Amino acid sequence: MQQDDADVTLSGTCSDFLTLLSSKDQQDAMFGKSIRISGESALATRFTNILKDAALDWEGILASIIGDLPAGQLAAFIRYKANFYLQAGHSLKLNLEEYLKEEIHLLPTRPEIEHFLNQVGKVRQGTDRIEARIAQLQSKLDSRG
Repeated sequence: MQQDDADVTLSGTCSDFLTLLSSKDQQDAMFGKSIRISGESALATRFTNILKDAALDWEGILASIIGDLPAGQLAAFIRYKANFYLQAGHSLKLNLEEYLKEEIHLLPTRPEIEHFLNQVGKVRQGTDRIEARIAQLQSKLDSRG
C-alpha cells in the first residue's frame, strides 16, 4: 500500500487550534498567527470550517475518559479561566488605549481625529477650487494665444 503526501499540513499548539476553532474571523486566526500551514491553504480553510461546524461535545468526550464529575468541573474551570482572560485582555486594552491617549498623548482622541479630518476636507475643497480656477485661467490663456 502506497502512502501519499498530505495535501495540507497544519501545525501549532493545542491552544492555537482552540483559538482557531473559537474565533469569529478564521482567516485572522489562521494566517499570520502561530499556526503554520504547508500545502493547500484553501483546503486548510475548508477543514477548519468542518471542525467548527462539527460542534464536538468536548466535555462529553472528556467525561468518557475521566468521568462525568471531573469533566464537568474541568470544563467549568476552563470556561471560568477563559472568561477571566477575555475580560482581563479587554480591560488591559481599554486601559492602554486611555493611557496612550490621555496620559502621554501618543494617540489622538476621537474629537481630535474628527477635527483633523474636517480640516483635511476643507483643504481638499480649497485645492479643488484652486485647481478649477487655474484650469479656467489656462483655458482663457489658450484661447487668446
